[in-house]
Amino acid sequence: MHRSHYDVGIIGSGIAGAALATALTRQGFTVALLDRRPGLLDTARGDHIQPGVQPLLERWGVLESLMLAGAEKRYGTRWLDGEGNHIVTIPVPDHPECPPYFLFLNHEQIGEVLLSRATQAGARSVTNVSHWSIERGNGHWTVNWKQAEDIGEFDCTLLVGADGTASSVRRTLKMDIERHRYQYPIAVLYGQLRDVPERRTLDVFVTADRIVSMIPRTGGESKLGLPIASEELPFWRDQPEDVLRSRLAQWCPQLEFEHVSFGDIYPPVSQQSKTYTGQGAAVLIGDARHAMHPARSMGMNTCFRVAGQLAECLNILSSGFSESEVLPVLSTFEASFSRTLAPQIAENHAAGLQMDTLSGGGFPQLLAQLRGAAESPKVLQSMALRAAGVES
Repeated sequence: MHRSHYDVGIIGSGIAGAALATALTRQGFTVALLDRRPGLLDTARGDHIQPGVQPLLERWGVLESLMLAGAEKRYGTRWLDGEGNHIVTIPVPDHPECPPYFLFLNHEQIGEVLLSRATQAGARSVTNVSHWSIERGNGHWTVNWKQAEDIGEFDCTLLVGADGTASSVRRTLKMDIERHRYQYPIAVLYGQLRDVPERRTLDVFVTADRIVSMIPRTGGESKLGLPIASEELPFWRDQPEDVLRSRLAQWCPQLEFEHVSFGDIYPPVSQQSKTYTGQGAAVLIGDARHAMHPARSMGMNTCFRVAGQLAECLNILSSGFSESEVLPVLSTFEASFSRTLAPQIAENHAAGLQMDTLSGGGFPQLLAQLRGAAESPKVLQSMALRAAGVES
């Protein structure tokens, strides 16, 4: 028999929702998660975990599980020009608060590990929900849902929306949002190089007209991301493999693929939702709160940080907390978000604007910055700390 009341009800059990559930169940809170998706997460999303985030995952008890699931290590980011000439490598900093490497694991496996950890600790998870609704009660929310032929409901004191960029929670609660839609969508391709280096790096090619990112995936594979015009989509989606390899060779001539195939296309967006000011205790996290351009692969790591900040704020309470007790905690969380995470989101947006072009003209300003970093150990260290997610 499922309990009817939970401390926290989370709409959306993707990375953000599952991460928060993992943290909160570890702190002794009761949690229920609801999600429309029937199965695993989307594989084309972010899959690299910053060194600075790994201690947080270790505290949640999931870092070892990620390693057992096949997580691999990468050692920094290399920037190259369109001829394949090395410009600079942003290393992983030697820092006492984090390991000297990034971790990467396919996105859907990260979500599976988090959700498994949360449910093992007692969280209730309902997926493949065809319909849900929320109602205000006396000091709580009532969540009604339908799954195939089953219907159910539960009450929760704190409602969390973690249901993506088009958040239904945000619409239902009439929360305002600031949004920027970039001009060019991002095409995602999957491939495997003929020669996979032992020490893998994320490689960014600054070509004459656009920026192409080659992101390591487990098993020696790679994911490529590049902006395209809408009219280019039929080419990338429909052309045979040899034609795709030939086109990529025009921008990244030193890359030789065993195989390469089109994956998907994503219209990137940068958005920040406003704080909930209505009746009751509610908050947004993840893409529902702070969707980010994939230019710096920061979205998932920001989800971890936001979940960690919210869990840390809630840690002053005990299971069974009241609405009046949690409301000032949410105010503390919102202040923390504005102070520490909003600047990172703004920085990512600037990087997204830089990548949002098909006529970069060689990106002279970016190349000058990168070459300057290569000649300045102090600048290089600062870039390394930011990339690793470590406070400088």
